Amino acid sequence: MDSSRVLLAVILSIILVVAYQELVLKRFFPAPTQQQQQAAEQAKADKAAQGNEADNGTNAIGTLTNSTAPGAAATAAAAGQQSGGATPSMALVPERTIEVDSDLYVAVFTTHGARLKSFKLNKYRQSADKNSPPYEMVQVAPGGRLPLGAVLTRGGNVVDDSDFSYETNAPAKISAAGADATAVFVAKEADGTTITKTFTFKPSGYVFTMDVAVSGGPPLNQLGVSMSQPLTAHQGYYDIPALEADVGDKSFTENEKDLKKGVPPRSGPITYAGFGDQYFLAVFLPQDPKVGSLAMAYIGDEAIARLLFDDTTRTRNQVYMGPKLLEALEAVNPALTKAITFGWAGILAIIFLRILKLFHYIAPNYGVDIILVTVALRVALLPISIRSQRSMMKMQRLQPQIQRLRDKYKDNNEQLQKEMVDLYKRNHVNPLGGCAPMALQLPIFIGMYEALRNSVELRHAPFVGWINDLSTPDCLHISWMPQLPLTHCHGLPVLVLLMGLTSFIKQYMTPTTPDPNQQRMMMLTPLIFTIMLINFPAGLALYYFSSNLLGVIQQYFLNREFQQLPPTA
Repeated sequence: MDSSRVLLAVILSIILVVAYQELVLKRFFPAPTQQQQQAAEQAKADKAAQGNEADNGTNAIGTLTNSTAPGAAATAAAAGQQSGGATPSMALVPERTIEVDSDLYVAVFTTHGARLKSFKLNKYRQSADKNSPPYEMVQVAPGGRLPLGAVLTRGGNVVDDSDFSYETNAPAKISAAGADATAVFVAKEADGTTITKTFTFKPSGYVFTMDVAVSGGPPLNQLGVSMSQPLTAHQGYYDIPALEADVGDKSFTENEKDLKKGVPPRSGPITYAGFGDQYFLAVFLPQDPKVGSLAMAYIGDEAIARLLFDDTTRTRNQVYMGPKLLEALEAVNPALTKAITFGWAGILAIIFLRILKLFHYIAPNYGVDIILVTVALRVALLPISIRSQRSMMKMQRLQPQIQRLRDKYKDNNEQLQKEMVDLYKRNHVNPLGGCAPMALQLPIFIGMYEALRNSVELRHAPFVGWINDLSTPDCLHISWMPQLPLTHCHGLPVLVLLMGLTSFIKQYMTPTTPDPNQQRMMMLTPLIFTIMLINFPAGLALYYFSSNLLGVIQQYFLNREFQQLPPTA
């Protein structure tokens, strides 16, 4: 069997799979444009305004059936049905806001529900524009709830504190830059229930604690915390938020479609639960107790995650709100790194990411760092690559003799195989010697793709000239040019075109079989990769361009050596 045909079939199969994912799926299921998002938000706001009067007096999230089983309570708590026996809340008082300033973020809490109204990250921006405001972590659907709520279950009823009015003695502005800072909120209900929320902030890191304690009133079945947010796709490269959690040492992700269909609650030790997108994460990390139930649902225009704990009047949780930065997540809890989706090539992706950050200490430009990583990979694989190329060159020289053997023994396959084996031995050729680089390139390519796609370090990271964000597709904007097919680029993807050009030159210089059909197919490969990479992050195009350029230089010297090889035996 001709090994080159097998390799060609494998390569084309991989290309077709990836091309289908990137071209077909992205074409028929594109991320919403900014105008579409604004129109949808306006429609939601109009719809919410019509129903505000009917919902204004309720303070509970839903009614349960008479069942008091924890699993049933957890499911109903996230189902959003009308509450039948909620404790009436105290009359609303004018809202107060408490601002907490840290070196890394600015948080704003409101006394309406003692919830988080705003959480802006000082080191990250909304867009790549230098004048863009800090990134806002709190996203609320029209008529939706703010995050960091408290949930109580009593008998068959579930009470949510979204409409409770809390009081606090905290000043309007608190600094957490030099020492720990604390804000305490207290709500007292007519039935004698007192809910105390205590937030404690550290001078460093993206994590703070949230303690919820309940005293007085009827006895509790469960006490818990809640977080909610819309799962509207962000502008960017497949940046779609989802519910992320780890329960019973099993991490999972639930998207909007699954939540709308309905997902059962998960019970067991909860490591983390909340929401994350491509680059940022907002989750609870239960500290005491840790064993509970996670109820999940999509109500109205927002997803809801509620952590409920049995037979307790107090729950203590860490809250992580910040970037999916590998070191920051590891510092809080190593298991939190599972929130970064690296796919099946996760080990390689983490290795490449750590190497990339190591080079960043040498050259503080991630574009340059990608080039340095590419050089390091080429040097590490150089012995294998050279050996493979030499084997392919020898195979090319043997093609005329192989063809003569096929013609001579076309009716005797056994003798043909024997003669070909003898021919390979006489010329010290391994017919599978060219397979090793192909076998290595696929996991390396996917590992590098996952590392560059999911690395928050590359978000808004500039390189040179027009490339001001290595995490998005490359595009040199030209105002008079129409939009390219299957892309959002009004201009030229210069980096991708350079990658395609160097890929073509490399393929042209590489020895191939004398079969003209196979030659034509191999020359089409650079075109397929160019089309595929148009919608990939610019950092990946830079990596592939750099690799191709080094490959062209290597092939030039190998071709000179090839011309000096002795005749075949």
